[in-house]
Amino acid sequence: MIFSLWWFTVPVLISLFLVLKMLNTKMHHPISKALSNPVFCCILLISSALVLADLPYQRFAAHSQLLSWLLEPAIVALALPLYQQFVHVKKSLLLIMLCCSVGVINATLVATILSALFAAPVQMSASLASLSVTTPITLLVTESLGGIPSLGAAMVIFIGVLGAIFGNLVLAIVKISNPQAKGVAIGTACHAIGTASLITEQPKAGAFASVAMALSALLSALIVPWLYPLLSHALI
Repeated sequence: MIFSLWWFTVPVLISLFLVLKMLNTKMHHPISKALSNPVFCCILLISSALVLADLPYQRFAAHSQLLSWLLEPAIVALALPLYQQFVHVKKSLLLIMLCCSVGVINATLVATILSALFAAPVQMSASLASLSVTTPITLLVTESLGGIPSLGAAMVIFIGVLGAIFGNLVLAIVKISNPQAKGVAIGTACHAIGTASLITEQPKAGAFASVAMALSALLSALIVPWLYPLLSHALI
């Protein structure tokens, strides 16, 4: 049975997110707060609804296209906390760039090593090489490496959701509380989704996450296209 598509219009999706966000703010235990992340819950509920209602994703996407159009302005809006906290960020800009470079190199290195260990096809390996970056950049870099852009984008989104859910929890477990360190770690590894989840609760950390996200995107476009061929030739 196919339900009417009006259940999945933009107002309903926005209302769903706001309700889940409100519920998330009422959670105080770190694990329950992590698992009630509104982005994660929205993906889970919407995916389940599409499967149960036997609705093709293409039809759902066509009726929620406005939200897709708002993705790029939303990423640009992440520059606001960067502007507000720039006096703190500019003092550490070179150090942040160094940390982002290490993060990008490490992400590509780990992905290539794992691909080699599990004998992944070359095309899949190329799709996983550029994950420390936002979705639009990974599409371009993955295509230039001969990978599958849609697979690369899916993995980037998956990593971002994991970062939004467990990022703060993992950093708390390893006793990292410095907002600069938290912001750079989340921004480099978990890009826009992780950064957005950090901004609402920790503006200073969110500012560092914003600049780390932007620098990681730039550095990935510069580093990965020449680093991955070297690694793949040596390991795969």
